[in-house]
Amino acid sequence: MISNVDYLIQKYAEAREKVNNAMGDRDYRNYWQGIMDTYHSLLTYFDGWADGGTGFYVFNEGMNYDEALAQTAKTLK
Repeated sequence: MISNVDYLIQKYAEAREKVNNAMGDRDYRNYWQGIMDTYHSLLTYFDGWADGGTGFYVFNEGMNYDEALAQTAKTLK
């Protein structure tokens, strides 16, 4: 089961990928940057969302969501 914070982390990571892929199109990049900022704002309501686990790897390490999940699972073993 995915929690609300996990869903927002996933959406934040997806939006950041879109921002990174929109190198030449400024309007497209600004659009996704706004969405990414919105998800980040919502995440701030969850204490410690980026302190460890998936949120840490997505926000601080810049990983995509799947990489962050794999890294989290690896560190839990």
